[in-house]
Amino acid sequence: MRIKSFNGQNMADAMNKVRQELGDDAIILSTQQTSEGDVQITAAIERSDPDPSPITSSQANGKNRKWALDWDTDWRLEAEQPHEKKQLRNKKKNNSKAAQKPTEKLKAALNAPIPDEDQVPKKEPKTAQATSVDSSTANSEPEKPIKVTPQVQVLVQAMAYHGIPTLLAERICRSALAAQTEDTTLALAAALDMHFSFSPKFNNRHKPLMLVGPPGVGKTMTIAKMAASATMSDRKVHVITTDKSRAGAVDQLKAFTDILKLKLWVSNGADDLPHILNEKELSDGAHVLIDTGGINCYETNELENLAELIIAGSAETMVVLPAGNDPSEMSDTAEKFAAIGAKRMLVTRLDTTRRYGGVLTAADKANLSFSYASVSPAVANGLHVLTPVNLARLILRDPTLQGVSNEFDKVQK
Repeated sequence: MRIKSFNGQNMADAMNKVRQELGDDAIILSTQQTSEGDVQITAAIERSDPDPSPITSSQANGKNRKWALDWDTDWRLEAEQPHEKKQLRNKKKNNSKAAQKPTEKLKAALNAPIPDEDQVPKKEPKTAQATSVDSSTANSEPEKPIKVTPQVQVLVQAMAYHGIPTLLAERICRSALAAQTEDTTLALAAALDMHFSFSPKFNNRHKPLMLVGPPGVGKTMTIAKMAASATMSDRKVHVITTDKSRAGAVDQLKAFTDILKLKLWVSNGADDLPHILNEKELSDGAHVLIDTGGINCYETNELENLAELIIAGSAETMVVLPAGNDPSEMSDTAEKFAAIGAKRMLVTRLDTTRRYGGVLTAADKANLSFSYASVSPAVANGLHVLTPVNLARLILRDPTLQGVSNEFDKVQK
């Protein structure tokens, strides 16, 4: 099956593009209105597919990725040979001209006088046998088989289950099918690595890391997990919180820092944060983690206040988003935080949801790098590094199985 999306100024314009390229046999899968006001139609037609072209060594190493930039063309190509396509186009063109130009015989018939009803010879009705012969003759031409490999079926089913938008799914599937491996998980991992960036490590040791995001996404718990991970690895870390608006937020984080025997620094806002960062105790080169209060990114004042806090702390910004939300809503939220400096994304609640289309959409639309994932409420071991391989495992795994964190353990081993 060949699938493609068409955009038009209105429904009639989009339908006309579908008929022109896919023909009258096209099946309409969905219709929707884009954010620009256009009408988008996703249509399909049953066609056989050619074998995907292999990825060269330079492409596999990420040195040349231009081959995948034409993802908006069909990722399921027709299996006809070029000369067969040309013959088919010429045949259609000739038939179209013949239908438009009346023949001399037809002109004569149109100009002939209309005979009386009793002068018109009556046609003999066709027998059942003749009808059967005609029907068998019409169906004698064999249909072309549809080539759907098990790998294609698994990938398409996974994209649909996770609710990944059509265009993004086409990009991912095309790259996965071009990978030189029979392992579907590794093929998908190669495609994810091609289209997304993964940067879990701190970019600058001397630059504080600030977690931002909407309310209730798990920023404070994530700070605690990061601090616990650093302490258990004998790495020194400092923790600052600016979240004084939420009741009990400071006490919640202090409960964890006390257990870890860490001092919790409390900032009163953008004016106070630079003074804390200049404290002698925080000038030892250790990592500095800054917790912030959740904001409504659609409120300009809240977004501006957070931007001032980021600038005051000269901080590297990481947005925390929960898995399982609507893909369009997640991408809108991610773009708001990316506009004020967020470069990376930390995903929470991977253990309490099974659909991750919103996670991929947010990273794609806002151009965010994947970093860490929270897969357990446990502070000691609930934070894991996101890689192309374990993200591919999450997308392809059986949703009825338990133990999401086991997918990350497989990668570590």
